[in-house]
Amino acid sequence: MLKRRNVLTAGLALPLAAGAVSAKGQMPQDPLVGSWSLIEAMTVQKDGETGPWDGHTRPYTGLIVYGASGMMSVQIATARAPMPSDGNLRKLTADEQLAYLHSYYAYYGKYEFDPARSVVTHFVQSSLDPTETGIVYRRAVKLVGDVVTLTTLEPNDASGSHNVLSWRRL
Repeated sequence: MLKRRNVLTAGLALPLAAGAVSAKGQMPQDPLVGSWSLIEAMTVQKDGETGPWDGHTRPYTGLIVYGASGMMSVQIATARAPMPSDGNLRKLTADEQLAYLHSYYAYYGKYEFDPARSVVTHFVQSSLDPTETGIVYRRAVKLVGDVVTLTTLEPNDASGSHNVLSWRRL
């Protein structure tokens, strides 16, 4: 009898658990399934000028994960304010805590990919920003090799700007 540890060690269950390969050994139909690391993020103004993503200070790091189950999660960290020497965020002033909070972006929820239109739709179930909970985001998808670029389809605000984020498959 094989023990669970032996199966995992042999690598037999790991690809299935990760959703990388189907039970028949085929790649999933959805090319987004997997983990992606942020490589570029920018905001494009209505006039075509580009600038820092959503006004945040570089550097940016991030991870977006699309699961075979139809769930997704995204997290992006921007330049962070200095931490207190003892690492206790509660010692920061309210304004410093708010600035620290604004340097991190995250939400999760369900997603649907429409390959015919090259559009992914994110259905936000919960977010670090509670005003995003319940929002639906649509992104144009451009997949070239191991890089996927997601472009917002609706303007960010009255300015008419939109975001373009590129991710490399991990």
